[in-house]
Amino acid sequence: MKALLDFIPLLAFFYVAKTQGVLAGAGAILIATVAVAAIHLMTQRGRLTKQQVVTLVLTVVFCGLTLLFHDEIYLKWKSTVINGVFAAALLISVLVGKPLLEMAMKSVFSLTKSGWNKLTLAWVGYFVLMAGLQYYFAFYTSEQTWINFKSYGWLPFMLVFMVGQFVILKNHLNPEITDDKTKK
Repeated sequence: MKALLDFIPLLAFFYVAKTQGVLAGAGAILIATVAVAAIHLMTQRGRLTKQQVVTLVLTVVFCGLTLLFHDEIYLKWKSTVINGVFAAALLISVLVGKPLLEMAMKSVFSLTKSGWNKLTLAWVGYFVLMAGLQYYFAFYTSEQTWINFKSYGWLPFMLVFMVGQFVILKNHLNPEITDDKTKK
């Protein structure tokens, strides 16, 4: 349910940008993102995850600038910057010896320190790729192609990456989780 909520801003942007233009789409994604954050606050005991906070803040900033200056350039930078921030945060976490993915998923997967570093670096690569693709489609293709990629064109890349992660990580599930499920 939580993951589905996160698609609402994209759907709002796609529909409104296609029917009323990019500036109206910026307003739609801004309103939808704030609404989804409010729902997350209510369902997550008044707290947002760091990823939700970063996404909310950057969406408010970039969509706000887009609407304030009536210039879609700010909105075009939004996805590139968000992906870049996630890549940088993950890379820094590996460099300082505290991979963020280990902190987030250690109860689900049992990996060595090297395994957590490799997994985190794989995600760094994914976010760098997505930042590059977002940049390319925003600045080197037509507006309609960019809208389509921003709305749903990135999904095949995510699905391939997630399937690859599943294939690699399925053998590393935390034994406590698999034991709990077999006992029931």
